[in-house]
Amino acid sequence: MHAKSPVASEAPARILALVVAANGRIDDSELRTLDGLEAYRRLGVKRERFIELSQHCLEEIGTSLCEQSWLRMSDMLYINALLGQVDDPAKRLLVCRLAAGVITADGRVSKDERRVYDHILGHWQISQPMVTDAILHDHDHAH
Repeated sequence: MHAKSPVASEAPARILALVVAANGRIDDSELRTLDGLEAYRRLGVKRERFIELSQHCLEEIGTSLCEQSWLRMSDMLYINALLGQVDDPAKRLLVCRLAAGVITADGRVSKDERRVYDHILGHWQISQPMVTDAILHDHDHAH
């Protein structure tokens, strides 16, 4: 069995970083929410590295995501390439659970964040009730 490359091992964190960048900025309230959920430790990255990943996503795709009301084919290909790097169902559900925390962190869900979040759920075939259940059973990391 081969060890995962550093890039592949960061794939869950990269996907969450994309959700953070989806509204065209890296919001402090989102980072604080992730702090409270111990997201960085759970995804195997340091907080500083996660911010770097978010900044990279912002530069790569984040600003274009908030320029229109749909996902362009290039956006979907970028996102799907990241999503394809995570094949563990538990890790996928964890990313979706943390993403739900991110998109609600500032008290409102932007269309950009919702579009990316819904795309992730659909691609991985994870339902909102599954995410809600994961949130309810996430006792160890509740605020």
